[in-house]
Amino acid sequence: MIIQSKRVYYEEKLQPKQIEIKGDTITAVYPYGLFRANKDYGDRIIMPGLCDVHNHGYGGHEANDATKKWLKEWSDYLPSEGVTATLASISSYPKEGLLKALKNIGAYIDENKGKGAHILGVYEEGPFICSGKERGAQSLDFQIIPTKKVIDEFNEACNGHLLYVMIAPEMLKGNYSVIDYCVSKGMKVALGHTGATFEICAEAIKHGASSFTHTYNGMKGLHHREPGVVGAAMYFDECYAECICDGIHVNKYAANILAKTKGKDKLILITDSVNIKGLKPGVYELEEKGRTTTVTEEGVAYITGTNTLAGSCHKLNHILDYAIHEAGIDIVSAMNAVTVNPMRMLGINDRGLIRENYKADIAVFDDRFNNVATYIDGKLFREDK
Repeated sequence: MIIQSKRVYYEEKLQPKQIEIKGDTITAVYPYGLFRANKDYGDRIIMPGLCDVHNHGYGGHEANDATKKWLKEWSDYLPSEGVTATLASISSYPKEGLLKALKNIGAYIDENKGKGAHILGVYEEGPFICSGKERGAQSLDFQIIPTKKVIDEFNEACNGHLLYVMIAPEMLKGNYSVIDYCVSKGMKVALGHTGATFEICAEAIKHGASSFTHTYNGMKGLHHREPGVVGAAMYFDECYAECICDGIHVNKYAANILAKTKGKDKLILITDSVNIKGLKPGVYELEEKGRTTTVTEEGVAYITGTNTLAGSCHKLNHILDYAIHEAGIDIVSAMNAVTVNPMRMLGINDRGLIRENYKADIAVFDDRFNNVATYIDGKLFREDK
């Protein structure tokens, strides 16, 4: 099969190309019109399928209480955003519930490869949170201090699919061996929901921490006498930095500054979408979290009666559009931030680019990044008629 467009995101440029696909793989990239195409998308944007590495849920459920039935519904929904890969992100929750959900997630991944958006693995955003205000909407009732034993327990529960672990490094009290252990197991470690000093972040990075969870949110801010966690995210060139670029969680100018400090290779745009994604504005009772959540017309959730953000309802393609058209982030940095950068951060080197021998996970968009079509494993999964 050959698909083509006059604007294919190839080698960090939008250019006229056609893409040859055999099975689940891109086998060649040719000049536009060289061969007869099976599908010509004209001036629409063809780019790698989007990857949302920080994504909790949708439609009233999330990874914390995942069932196999819901995981299928979720992975079938995500391609409507152009998302072809995600991580099932868990947060602070009763341990028994997390272990049950992780078992379902691990089994689903093993049984459903190639069906719907790929759930690449698990992102453990909680319960390794700090005790201070930077914990945000996550409950201290479910906080766990990370140890090798707990890491193994969670990883075994999801059949070895724990790929990404967030830790508040001050909770380690100077002993970073758990970060060393995660890295030795091939897991990526992020710093987040933390009030750590710059120096503590620097030590954690020496031991292998390589990313920052939703930069600016849930972390100690930048001050000229104490750069804090935000300062560390900007300072360490080798580290990736997530960002919820929606103009609400992060001001557009702050997002632009972060993009400039991280460059085109280290920024990662995320949704941090939670279970209220896809629900109408209103107040929702979340018994498992012991609180009610209010969904606003802007598509953001707050703990009811407070100004504490409790996650977003945004779509990743809309985040991408906002990053480019409102925050003024250059198109290469923005498009890399939802495709190749999250894959590279996870250590995955066969997805995220339109390139020969890469997986044929592909998304097609209009000028404002509304999804037109999504291909998963070389097959058309959805297309607007």
